[in-house]
Formats: sequence, C-alpha cells, structure tokens
Amino acid sequence: MINDWEKPHEDDGVTLGPEDALHREIQKSKTLKVEKLKLKDTVQKLKAENDALLKNNQSLKQKLDSFTGQSSPENKFSNEQFPAVVQTDQTPNIRWSFFLLFFNLIALGILLILLLK
Repeated sequence: MINDWEKPHEDDGVTLGPEDALHREIQKSKTLKVEKLKLKDTVQKLKAENDALLKNNQSLKQKLDSFTGQSSPENKFSNEQFPAVVQTDQTPNIRWSFFLLFFNLIALGILLILLLK
C-alpha cells in the first residue's frame, strides 16, 4: 500500500512537491540533452580529426615509399610495411669524414711547424 504522505526526497533531504519534482526532472533532462549534444559535437570533431590524420598518414606513407623505392598495397597498415631503420649507403659519408679529419690534421701540423720556427 502506497502512503499518500510520502513525497520524493532530494539529495539534501528536502521534500519537494509534485510540481517542484517535475520541474527538477525537466531541468535534469535539459542538462542531459545539452551534454548529449556536446558529446555529439565532440565525436564529430574527433572523426574529422581522425580523417585528417589518416590522410596525412597516407601522404607520409607515400613519401616514405617513394624514398625507399617500395610499393605496398593501399589501406593496409602493418609493421612489415615500415622498416625499423631506413638503411642508406653510409660509405661515402664515412670516407668524406676521414678525408676531412686527415686534411685538418695536416693543416694543424703545418701551423705548428710555422709557429715553432
């Protein structure tokens, strides 16, 4: 049996009348609708950002493929497509650095000889 004297209680312990309780529920509903719209807007923004990042990833992947000379099927992302280290021919760079080191040592030796005379 339902007691007619009982009324809904609020969190702070205040008993509300039916109109006040209905008004409070309407306000909660409006707040939830606003939050839902904000979340939808956020989801749309994140989807747009995700699409932009995917396009950027595709273009960077194509650039990488053009630099490495590899061609891979589109829309498949795996670790096998991207080598861990891009290997280049380092031998000319090493030769050039040794040549510069040797040249600088000879120049230093000549300067020391001229200064000691």
